[in-house]
Amino acid sequence: KLMGATNPANAEEGTIRKKYAASIEENAIHGSDGEDTAKFELSYFFAGFELESGAHD
Repeated sequence: KLMGATNPANAEEGTIRKKYAASIEENAIHGSDGEDTAKFELSYFFAGFELESGAHD
């Protein structure tokens, strides 16, 4: 909810994408769809980064 819809034209007022995104291709922020995806994406962009399980418990 904080990020807003992927397409900023559909994002609600007060969301990051509504405020900062230029287009659907340049949508200002990324969120992984799950823990496994997050681990892969973090290791791709930040070599050596380790995601601790249970961080949201």
